[in-house]
Amino acid sequence: MTIRDWFIRTQFLALAAICMMGSGSTPLQAQTLMQAPLGEIKAPVMSLYVLRLDPGQTGTPHSHDRAIFAYILEGEIENQIEPDPPKILRAGDFFHELPNQVHRVFRNVSATEPVRILMFQNRPMLSPEGTLPPGVESKSRLQEPLADVPSPDVSLTKITTAPGTSSAGAHQHPGPVFAYLLKGEVESQVDPDPPKTYRAGDVFYELPMHAHRLYRNLSTTEPAELLVFQIREKGKPFSVGVDK
Repeated sequence: MTIRDWFIRTQFLALAAICMMGSGSTPLQAQTLMQAPLGEIKAPVMSLYVLRLDPGQTGTPHSHDRAIFAYILEGEIENQIEPDPPKILRAGDFFHELPNQVHRVFRNVSATEPVRILMFQNRPMLSPEGTLPPGVESKSRLQEPLADVPSPDVSLTKITTAPGTSSAGAHQHPGPVFAYLLKGEVESQVDPDPPKTYRAGDVFYELPMHAHRLYRNLSTTEPAELLVFQIREKGKPFSVGVDK
């Protein structure tokens, strides 16, 4: 896919999300940050978790046998994934790591402040002994089953909801959704569960093709920001309407 094709496709997906999830003078705004193939499904689960790097902490060079999708929540890192040169990434930046790429540099550049990174990958969170990997926060983590998906793509979308805004109507997603609330407080309801309230730092999961009937920013003064990782077959839309 060329850069031009990628740009057109991501803009179409963002527009589709806005049309399906909001309308009126203050619609929900969706921005596709990243989209890339998941690659071969190596485990029947997907995990979303927060990785912490302490001040000055540096990771050793390494590689993974599956793709990594990451978003910087807090702090500043120096990051190098071969064959690219080192880069400085700050809160709001993101990166994608292909299977078996060498992650050469992974360093918290601050000597006083920690770094927190939201990670998404196709592997179980817990070890066979039931422990978490070093640096993984016990809160704000999510592991859910993943069925076989032909030609699976992963998209990372940031949805900003204006104060008091609600979704215009029910919608559903063709693939599983893993979400992390960056900012604010929202009320959300996905069939068959009752409405639930989520606050900044909370995570939730949405099964494929389950009707998402309510998504509402509970604040009348501040926007809410949601990060959505979705897995779906390549070419499928971000979301579709619900008849009833």
